[in-house]
Formats: sequence, structure tokens, C-alpha cells
Amino acid sequence: MDNFPFTVGDSVGVLPQNDPLLIQSILAALHADGSEPVFDARSNTNLSFFDFLQNKANLCKCTSSLLKLFTSRGHPAPAHPLQNYHLIDLLHLYPSNHPTSQEMTTVLLPLMPRFYSIASSPLMFPNQIHLTVASLTYSVLGQTRLGVGSHFLCQLAKPHATPIPLYVQTSNGFTLPSDSHASIILIGPGTGIAPFRAFLQERSALQHPGRNWLFFGERNRATDFYYDDYFLELERQSRLRLDLAFSRDQAEKCYVQHRLWENRASLYDWIQSGAYLYVCGDAEQMAKDVELTLLRIGRDVGNLTEDEGRQWLKSLRQQKRYLLDVY
Repeated sequence: MDNFPFTVGDSVGVLPQNDPLLIQSILAALHADGSEPVFDARSNTNLSFFDFLQNKANLCKCTSSLLKLFTSRGHPAPAHPLQNYHLIDLLHLYPSNHPTSQEMTTVLLPLMPRFYSIASSPLMFPNQIHLTVASLTYSVLGQTRLGVGSHFLCQLAKPHATPIPLYVQTSNGFTLPSDSHASIILIGPGTGIAPFRAFLQERSALQHPGRNWLFFGERNRATDFYYDDYFLELERQSRLRLDLAFSRDQAEKCYVQHRLWENRASLYDWIQSGAYLYVCGDAEQMAKDVELTLLRIGRDVGNLTEDEGRQWLKSLRQQKRYLLDVY
């Protein structure tokens, strides 16, 4: 996009809005109508309480300062850890001791941007930005919670009508190698697939001759094989080596690290021949499991000691051939 330039590997920061239905529940609990004027010190602006709750406030994370407003008159602390509570929970838990609207503006955390890897190449889609968004729903304290960013993008925002404030977050090196002949190994389960779709589109548009190998995993092939037509067509054209891991399609769970291990000899050969290795997705477990598997491959195939294996991965990082975009 001429007025919105980006490079494959970049992300966008999306500034979401909170759900109006949730805001109405908060206002009802406060016996407020949302028109109350408040001052937001962070942005140095005067606005209505409704606008503050919709665009400025984190309604999903309670601070100790907020809790003190509810418990300041001798009310007991809640039974569960504070991180389990949203603002609406505290309002229901302490119905007779509510802070004022202005007090809340000082103790609610700010509503932060949500980051999404760009899933398209500007060479393939010059006037578009594609995102891969998983709609998040979970339950805490018996209440259904909705992901703020995904709910805004998938349910609240109206196509061609709702403005979506966003900006480019540069990748800081998580992008294609400058050598068009270099091989790339892409490990992207779940929504971690997003930048790799962009990588492969870019390589196709530029007719890069380098080899491409993608490891993708999700729960079920029938419902969770994102962009399956595109990747399968690349595989059919022999422009992509594809290994898949759908964890719930068989009795024994299978993840991307299992596919890495199954292909360990070939994988080690690719890396030792100069391939670039990319990992995108969950930092909590997946990225750690992938790294442990790589170390295991180094020991099994490369006959490396544990210390040599760690030095091997450190060297790949220093050469910018082992790159992570995890969250």
C-alpha cells in the first residue's frame, strides 16, 4: 500500500474498542448513563465516561489500586486471585461500594493495541493487508470471556463502515533472507502461520528459486487447516515441502515438534546447508518444545554434546538464521 508501506514479517498494531454490551453492563451496575464527563490524564483529554470505557480503558485486568477503591470501607478482599477478575466482576462483588467514574479513570489500566502478523505480501496484494485472527472465547469464574481484539475485529467492526485504527510494527529482522537462493524452514502452528503465508507469496512474486519447507499444526484438519488451498497448491507445484500436525485427528496427539523429529535427518541437512529457520506462534510452550527438539536433533543427527548443541543454536541466532516471532 503506497500510503501504508510494510515488509513481509511486519505486524500491525490494532487499537480495538471494548464491547458496548459489556460497557452497558458496567454502566448499569454503576447507575450511570455514560454521559458523565471525565478527564483522562494519559491522553490529556476530556471525554464522556462511555467513550473512556470504550476506547481508553482495560476492562479485563484489575489492579490492586482498583481493588482498594472497592475494599476501602472495610469490605473483604475477593476470594479468588485478582487476575481472575474483570471490572464487571468487582462491580457485582461489591454492589454497595462503587468508585466514581472519575476515580476509575485513574486506576484502570490503558487499553493497549493488539498485534497481528501481516499474512499477505504487498507484491501479491498491493492494496490490502490480510490478518489471521483466532476468535478467543474462554471461561473464568463461571463467566464467558471474549478476546478484546478478536471480538472487535470479528464481531463488532462492520465491513467498510467501522474505522479500525492501526499502525505498522516493523519486524526487526524477522523477514526473508536477502539471498533469493537460500532455503527457508517455516514452523508456524495456529495463527503463527500468518507471516509465512506472506513469505511464500513474496517468494512466488519475486520468483525466488530457494527451497521452502513449512511445518504447520492445529487441532483438526477439517476445520483448522488455514489457507489449505494455497499451501496444497504450492506443494502440488513442488514449490513447497509441507509437513502437517493435527493434534486431535488421532488418538495420540501430534504437534509440529513431532514432525520435526520425524524429519530430523533431512532437517539437519537443510540447516547445515545454510537454511534459515523461522518460528512463529506461542512462546509459552510451542517455541520451547521446538527448541528442545532442535537440540535433540543436534545430538542425534549431528552427534553434538549438549553444550555443542546450545552453541550450534546460538551460532544460528548470531548469523540471523534462527529467528523467532513468538507471543
